[in-house]
Amino acid sequence: MLSDKLRTLASLYFRRASRSLILACLVATQSCLPALAQQKLDESVSASNVVSPAEAVNLIDNLTKKILLKEIDLQRFNLHYTLEVAKQGRWKGWRYAFFQEANTGLNLAGGIISIDNRGSNLHHAAGVRLHPQEAANYIPMIGSIIGAGAAVGELGINSYHDMMARKHGFSPASSIKHVKGLKDAITRLMAERQDLIKIEESDPAMINHVLIDNAEGKVLQDTLDQSLQEFARYHVGACKLLAFQQMQYLFDASKYTTSAIGSEFAYLSLSQGKRIWNGRAGVLFAVSGQLTIWGPVLSRLFAKGVGKLTKRRMEPLMREADEAKIATLQADLKTLDDLIQQGVPTNPRVAVATERQAMFNAHERTFAKEISAEEKKENAAKLAATQNIAAGAFMGGSKTASAVLFLVPGFNPNYNSKTARAGRVTNDLLFTSAVVGLPANAFSMLDTLRIQVKGEINRHSAAKKGELPGQLAAARLKELDLMERKLKSM
Repeated sequence: MLSDKLRTLASLYFRRASRSLILACLVATQSCLPALAQQKLDESVSASNVVSPAEAVNLIDNLTKKILLKEIDLQRFNLHYTLEVAKQGRWKGWRYAFFQEANTGLNLAGGIISIDNRGSNLHHAAGVRLHPQEAANYIPMIGSIIGAGAAVGELGINSYHDMMARKHGFSPASSIKHVKGLKDAITRLMAERQDLIKIEESDPAMINHVLIDNAEGKVLQDTLDQSLQEFARYHVGACKLLAFQQMQYLFDASKYTTSAIGSEFAYLSLSQGKRIWNGRAGVLFAVSGQLTIWGPVLSRLFAKGVGKLTKRRMEPLMREADEAKIATLQADLKTLDDLIQQGVPTNPRVAVATERQAMFNAHERTFAKEISAEEKKENAAKLAATQNIAAGAFMGGSKTASAVLFLVPGFNPNYNSKTARAGRVTNDLLFTSAVVGLPANAFSMLDTLRIQVKGEINRHSAAKKGELPGQLAAARLKELDLMERKLKSM
């Protein structure tokens, strides 16, 4: 009974408390709704009247500065990107060339020993000395191992630099995301600026301001487009360079490894007295020769494919800017310059616009130089590619021809025996193989040295002019910092 009474009292208390709470909420809502509605009305009214044409002038100036600062941030990011991604060390070329010269030199030494030993016994194959001929095989094997190790080492160094670049926020996905964020921010500011120009246009007395602001708007858009194209050049170029180098190092490691194993098999044919190992050596030498021929070609095709794939991934970012021309920026700059010159007597903002125009001109000069340099670089790259492919075809062809001369005495059962005729034919063919390979190894040594000397001469010439990539980037970063300080002080 007592518990029933307690439950009844509790239920009655809860219902009364609920009624009081609901009444309080209704009263509060009725008092708040008119206030909120009035606040929204006041905001809409003030939004339509808060900016007058005269006040829009200063707001447009502020937005112009903000947009320029954002574009400076974008260009600064581009420069840091090109310094961090696909990094090429000062001694990278010489380091790799040194090991390849050692490799080629040892192969050349083995060929000379074989020519001397076998050539002096062409009419008496039994007189071929065993130990010098064994050395003629394991000396090139050591060279090939050095070459393969150098290729794997450079592949690892590139991978390390790529990993560090990603760690610093310069991975392809992170970089594109960052640039897109800057682009979106600039686009929003440009839209706000355009809305304010429409307010300016409502006052006929502001015609000079409107003309200059519209001209500056076009230049700002052109500068954004060129900045995005600059990032695209750096990004696609870095991806292609890294893809080409990694694939080329992979081909080099493969061709030197197969060559080393082939030399080991040729050595076994002597140490074990079984000429069938010569055939197996010939197969590997042939594979090495074909890798030498097709490595430069396939590496460039792979890099080209990576470049196209990278461009496709960038399409959402570059859709509006992809077709922009530097000539458009130059024409819009000339229009702005003409308006500034005409507006000197009547427009007090001409001084500010003139200072900004100097910055626009600096951007234009930089973009124009970059485009010109890129065209020269592409032409030089095409020439280098043609030379490398031709050199690869010559050396690989010689290697393949030498391999065929190993295949005949190795797999032909008539020459696998220990008869005098089998020994003489084997000696003749392997002597010829060494002779065929000699010019290719000599050419490879000289060509590698030529490439490095030419590169060093070009580097010293560029360093004197301050045109090394690092020098250009440092000078431009300094210029951007100066622009930023000027803008912030305006």
